[in-house]
Amino acid sequence: MGNRSAERVLLFLKARQSSVCAVDCDILPSKQRKTPRASKARALPAVKAGRNTPEKGEGLLGPAVHVLMRTRNEDGLTFAAHAEVLGRRGSVLFGKMGKPLGTPLVAMLNSQIARGATTFLYLTTRIRWNGPYVTEACKLRHVYQSFPPGMRELVPSYYLNEADRIGTWFEVVEMTRLTKEEMNRIFVISSGREIMSVIKSSATLFKVSVRPTPK
Repeated sequence: MGNRSAERVLLFLKARQSSVCAVDCDILPSKQRKTPRASKARALPAVKAGRNTPEKGEGLLGPAVHVLMRTRNEDGLTFAAHAEVLGRRGSVLFGKMGKPLGTPLVAMLNSQIARGATTFLYLTTRIRWNGPYVTEACKLRHVYQSFPPGMRELVPSYYLNEADRIGTWFEVVEMTRLTKEEMNRIFVISSGREIMSVIKSSATLFKVSVRPTPK
């Protein structure tokens, strides 16, 4: 292979790595990949920690600014692993590899949470390579810009050893699968377009909000 071809391959691999988040099952160890397959089309039940009731009128799609990440959920293992920790510990940490969230966005999300505004990390994935997209609404307690001390037990074991490479951590206290109608109300703030119309783009992270329920 010539020098130019080798350089192109290296650039491609670096670009691919920067878009991978820790909730992507690419980093699942081989032993965990052998876990018996769950039904791919079956939605996870809502997993809640305590009485974290959203503000009146907000439900699962609050009017605040939220973050949506497109990820992969190989055989349902990624969501299931985090839901299991959430059920045992009352909260769970989702890590984002690659480029971290900017400080202004993290500050905005934490400010909303401190005011009592229900704030979400939406995780969107596709069921099989040609199946429908589904979204988990993950209610946030806090967003961290480095690994929070004393919280290792809140990270699924399959990527705990990757913690030093992760620059953004989302502490989640509730996970709920959205309906198709709820997904269609999410829109990208920068363009105003519905998220489902741009979800196939090269971007993997979006700053989003939600349109009011039609009357």
